[in-house]
Parts: sequence; structure tokens; C-alpha cells
Amino acid sequence: MIKKIDFNWYEEFAEYRDIMEKYNVYGSTLNQLDSGDYKITLTEQRFEKLGRKNFPRKATEEKTEVIQAINYGRYISSIGFFRDRVEQSYTFAGYIPMRLTSVSPDREIKIVRKFYIEKIK
Repeated sequence: MIKKIDFNWYEEFAEYRDIMEKYNVYGSTLNQLDSGDYKITLTEQRFEKLGRKNFPRKATEEKTEVIQAINYGRYISSIGFFRDRVEQSYTFAGYIPMRLTSVSPDREIKIVRKFYIEKIK
């Protein structure tokens, strides 16, 4: 079980409020996800061209881990900085980003982050 952190969401993400509100992620959403009733699983897939013209269909590297709501909030707050492609879908927590795709500036590496939110209780 992940250790719950007592946290003030509004102070942490105050400067990113506009970008987070654009994608329906508020402090109340993060509180709901941090309540212990939900499990957030992140699957990160890395695609490398390796001399090819296009990215391969199968990921070059893939890893899966369970993350806390604070980490989910940090990924969402970085959307504006890294100009990720965002795909939203309906979950237990509402219509929020569930897939982030970012491509490196030299267009050689693409990283796809998929979030899965499960209701535990």
C-alpha cells in the first residue's frame, strides 16, 4: 500500500492552475484520488526510431508502476511545458487525462504515458 501524504494541493500547483483546470484536474480531484479508494497505475512506453524513418509499432522499452496522486498531478502540470499530446477519457474521478504522448525535440524518441485508475473500495 502506498503511504498517504498530507498535502496542500493548492500551494503545490498554484502556478499551474490554468493548465490543470483546462484538463479538469482540480485540488478536489487530486484529494479524491489520494483518499485511498483509488489506485493509479502508470504504464510508460518508450519508442525509439533507431535509424528508421518512423517510430516502431512495438515499444522499445516498457515499464509499469503504481504512483501517488501527487505524481499524477505533476505529470498533468508538465503538459504545458513539454507540449504533450493529451487524450482524456471518463474515469471514476471524472473526465481527466489518461494518456500523455511526448516527442523529443530531435524527433528520435517518443514516450507514451498511460494512466489507469482503479477503484479499490
